[in-house]
Amino acid sequence: MPLTLEDAQEMGPGLGWQPEYAVVSLDQGVREDAPRIWCGKGATNQGWHLTEDEARRLAVTLTAAANLAAGELAGQLQLPFGIVAA
Repeated sequence: MPLTLEDAQEMGPGLGWQPEYAVVSLDQGVREDAPRIWCGKGATNQGWHLTEDEARRLAVTLTAAANLAAGELAGQLQLPFGIVAA
């Protein structure tokens, strides 16, 4: 997913510029019981492995932030440590 508000990155001499982008993927090693969710920055190794619960919480938080940015109600958020925000 292109990140249009981030600075573009030069691809190399004479190759031009490319917008920064976010990557989300599933990764499961042969000995792992379940896949991990990877959320990172472009083709770098900068990012996080998330559990299913963490990914769902991040999705809810991002949706609430997008709603607020659009002038809509954020809804109810479940914050860390059992705190509820309205």
